[in-house]
Order: sequence, then C-alpha cells, then structure tokens
Amino acid sequence: MMAPIILGILILCNVIMAFVSALAAKPHNYVIIENTFPADKINDPQVLHFSKSYRKRQFQLALILSLLDLILLLPMKDSSFMLLFFLLLYLTIGANYFIMLRYIRKGHQLIIDNKWQLPTQPIQIDTKLVLNKNRKLVSPWWFLLTLGLNLLFSFLLYRQELGSLIWILLVTNLGVWLTLLVTWWVIRRLPVRSLTDDRKINQQYNDLTKFYWSSLSVFLSVILSVLIYIPLLTTTISPNYFTFLMVVEFALIFFFCGSTIWWLFRLRQKQDQLLTQSTTVRYSGDDYYWRYGIYYNPDDRRLMIPDRIGMNISVNLGRVGGKIFMGLLPIILVLAMLVAVVPLYVLDYHPNPLTYELKNETLLLDGPFIKEKKIPLNQIEDVALVDHLPTRSVRTSGLATNNYATGYFRMDGKSSVLFIDHSSKPILKLVTKKRDYFYTNKQPMETKKLYQEIQAEK
Repeated sequence: MMAPIILGILILCNVIMAFVSALAAKPHNYVIIENTFPADKINDPQVLHFSKSYRKRQFQLALILSLLDLILLLPMKDSSFMLLFFLLLYLTIGANYFIMLRYIRKGHQLIIDNKWQLPTQPIQIDTKLVLNKNRKLVSPWWFLLTLGLNLLFSFLLYRQELGSLIWILLVTNLGVWLTLLVTWWVIRRLPVRSLTDDRKINQQYNDLTKFYWSSLSVFLSVILSVLIYIPLLTTTISPNYFTFLMVVEFALIFFFCGSTIWWLFRLRQKQDQLLTQSTTVRYSGDDYYWRYGIYYNPDDRRLMIPDRIGMNISVNLGRVGGKIFMGLLPIILVLAMLVAVVPLYVLDYHPNPLTYELKNETLLLDGPFIKEKKIPLNQIEDVALVDHLPTRSVRTSGLATNNYATGYFRMDGKSSVLFIDHSSKPILKLVTKKRDYFYTNKQPMETKKLYQEIQAEK
C-alpha cells in the first residue's frame, strides 16, 4: 500500500513543480525566467516563443520523471525503496533547477542579441509609502484563533487520557504556530520599493503584497493545526467515524495545497494588472543580483525578499544569515535521507533487528526507531499469540511501512508499542494497564519461545 502512495506523492511533486516553475515564463513585473524585458517587448514573437519553449520543457520533464518514478512499483526491500524515493525526489529538484539555469542564460542571451538592455535607474525612496507600508497588513491578533484551537484540541484529547502524547503534540503545534507568527513578522518587516513613478500604484502594490502574504500566514496556522490533530482524533472515536475523518483529512490536505497556490497566483495576477496601468516602470538593475536563480546582494540589508515569480519568499545570499540558510539546506536533505534509510537498512539486513531478553523478572524489547522498552513481568496482565494487529490504528511516532512497524501507535483507542516484522507470524501481544505491546522476531519459533517463557514465569 505504501508504494502507490509514495508514487502518487512524487508524481504530485512533479506536477506542482512543473506548474510553479512554468509561471516563471509568464511576465511578472516584466521579469521572464529571471530576466527583465522591456515592457514593449513582452509580446514580441521571440519572447513568446522563448516562454512557450520553457513551459513545454517543464511539463515534458514532469512526464519523464513521473514515468521514471514507476520503478517504485517494483518489489524491493524497504531500505532500497526509501533510498530510491529520496534519490528520485532530489533528481526532480536538480533537473528542474538545471532547466531553469539553462533558460536563464537563454533569456539573457536573447536580450543581448536584440540589444534590449534596460538602463538602470536609481532606487526611489517614497517616505509616505514607507510610513504606510503595512496599511493592509492583517492583524496578528488573528493568531489567537489558532492558539485557542490548539488549546481546545489539547483539552479534548487530554480527557481521553492520552498521557504524554498530548504534551508532545501541543509543543509541536505551538512550534508551528510560533514559526508562522515569525513569518508574519518577517512579512511586516519587508521594505517597500517604488516600482513605478505613480505613487498610487506603488501604494496599492504594496498593500496587496502585505495583505495576501499576512493573511496566508494566518490561514496556514489554522489549517495546519487541524491537519495535525485530526489523525489523533481518529483513535478516540467510534470506528464508524474513522473512515469519515480520514476522508476529511485528505480533503483538507488537497484544499490546503490548492488554496495556497490559488491565493498566491491571485496576488501575482493583481500585481501585474497594477503595473500594466503605468507607463513608467522603474528598473534598478535587479537582474545583476539574481544569479543562478539566487539573490546575492551584500549591499541589500534585507535577509528575506520576494522571489521573482511572485509566489514565494527567497533569501539574500549576500547576508550571513542567507549563507547559513543555504549551507544548512543540503545538510538537512542528506540527514533526512540517512535518518529514514539507515534504520530500514538495519531492519532489512540485520539477522535479528527486533530483539528480546528476559532478565531479572523484566522483559527487554528493542529495535530501530524506538528506544529499548523494559516491561516488568508482574505488570503483564495478559499474554497471547495473535495472527493480526487491530485494524483501527494510527502511528503517533516511529516507523510504519508495508514490512515493519516500530514505535508508538494507538490501537483500538489504546496506547501501544510495536516491534513488528509483518512477514513473521504469529504476533506476541502483551497487555499491561497503561499500554499494549506487540512483538515479532524474524524467526517465528523465537516468538513462540518467548511466549512460552513468559507463560512459565507468570
């Protein structure tokens, strides 16, 4: 079941990246694929052909990568599957970036060949615009709505006696909430620039940007809180509502992705409509500072800046903070792959990855993705060998693949800890007052042996 879901995620990533990248070929602030063209040349046949070619290449790339992703449907071990997933994901990012670089150079050469270079104008400072730069900024008090939702959901789940999981979830949500509040603060701090000689248009352009970006940060804080809590709610309700809540969860995810893209695209369209009303668009030589799709300007005090597509916020690599961010990004990507792949490699190739030991009237269970569990034998209320896990389960932390399940789960509404190799049967089930434990050894005879030893000790 995991392979089709992961495949769907990769294909969706390919389509979204193709769509968003293709937007760079449509003029925004008279910029087409990182190059600023004269306003009267936007509809020139050469420019139109250049833009169409770039969009075509992006969707061709998405199709090729999606076909390549089908390799994930082949039977393979979990570690190989996850490694291949990361490599395909990084290939998507790298191939997309390569095409962008190629067409940035093509666009620059097109401007040179036709002598379309724009004269650089000094940056114009409008003090009135600076004073009114946050006139349409959404109030930060809206973030109290999200804070209230977090506390309400936590209270409802606390009554279900979920223990420390509630505090972990609350801290996670508060971290997301704080991150988006900081994002709102960054948007508030974004300086304004006079893009035209028309003060009214400049003010409207700034108001649009601040309103759309700040309202998006508030919206994200609300929707992400709901998305994080719904899976846990499914463990505390009647099984009749489990499927319904799962459908709601996936519907909200699609709504979240679609509405975010639509909202930013709507902002981009309105900004372009404003600029077309002015005949005096100012060019301050920004192309010089955008190199290889990255902004580098040591003289610009801004750390966060709007990207050239108008759909995101980028960093200024000329600042120390920008260098740190860009340096950490590849490290995070590599670490994410190692954290996901290495434990799976242990599960796949270690002769005995899920271990047990009976010592001093205590059962010790250990395995990847979870720390060792010590279970006093006198706390075990029941022990049994079963053929199947409970059907209604949600992972709260740990690993869950087609072949393995290790970590903390909610099974039929009760906290459970799993050390499971799905290819091995039977499953040892241990019942204690606080939680249940499920264990399998790679060798079924070892699982049966452990069951008999516990029965003998009780």
